[in-house]
Amino acid sequence: MKKILFLLTLLLIVGCKEEIKKDNNTTKVVKENIEKNSTKKIPKEIYTTKQLLVKKELELYLEQLKTLNTEGILDMTYPKLFIPINRTMFAKYINTLLTSPHIAIESFDTNITDIGEIHKFSNGEFTMVKYKSSIKLAFINPDLYNDELSISVLNDVLTSKYGKENIKINPQNRNIVINKEERLLAINEENNGWKFIGDNKEYRRLYPQIIPLDILSQI
Repeated sequence: MKKILFLLTLLLIVGCKEEIKKDNNTTKVVKENIEKNSTKKIPKEIYTTKQLLVKKELELYLEQLKTLNTEGILDMTYPKLFIPINRTMFAKYINTLLTSPHIAIESFDTNITDIGEIHKFSNGEFTMVKYKSSIKLAFINPDLYNDELSISVLNDVLTSKYGKENIKINPQNRNIVINKEERLLAINEENNGWKFIGDNKEYRRLYPQIIPLDILSQI
């Protein structure tokens, strides 16, 4: 149970998708597609030019999560996160999702819901962004959650963590759907491009160690 819950938590942190792109040119191709299409969904008058740029970069970041492009995820993660967290171990955790004998990812969908106002700080700019995610997982281990009791326990645990309205378990098809609203802190420090880090209680415990004080004073 603990191992599965760890994987589920990790899935909701880094994102995933069943079809993994292996081509080294994935990031380039995805970025070109995003640049062509990203501003079509939201009228330009809603967001400023800078906000639209953040939206493009967020879309690219979410593509890295969906495809489990480890290097792409690492490159677009706020680099100071790897002061308290070992970068190599973080990459290994992502890769465990590719080889899990317990669960498979049937789908991972995201919808950007908000790009916040751009604020300045001493070394650059930052903003808060939001998106909704929906992850559908299949239990591929036949010994996993194969009775009513284990399914009930899993449902209770996930419901307490994410809310009853966000969890849907289908025992017959042996899959589960988890819906969640995600918040991220986006930082462009010293013009090195927009990088992202989770904005939740787990990550906020790390903020005092890694986030500049003049950002902390504004969030």
